Amino acid sequence: MEGHQRNLYLYDRFNAQVVGISRDNVDTLKYFAQQYGLTFPLLSNSTGYLGMWLGSQPPGSPTFSRRTVVIDRLGVIRYARNGSPNYHEILQVLKQLHAEEDTP
Repeated sequence: MEGHQRNLYLYDRFNAQVVGISRDNVDTLKYFAQQYGLTFPLLSNSTGYLGMWLGSQPPGSPTFSRRTVVIDRLGVIRYARNGSPNYHEILQVLKQLHAEEDTP
């Protein structure tokens, strides 16, 4: 999360929005954001539906796995990686998506 916070200015250049999703309640997420100085939205998904849709929560599991997902403007998952984020890969995908948007 802190790495995404550091890279927000780069993501902004590609018109990308960072959003964190977890099963934690809203109060916990507010505390977490304040503790780590996060300025991007953190969403509470207590049912786990988004986690299953994004492939970060196996059915029947009570927790999300760490996963980075890039979704394009049409809602198509264009990049997914389990574990810690690879910021170089993320920026390359955003650069490619940005170039596709600029192509007539």
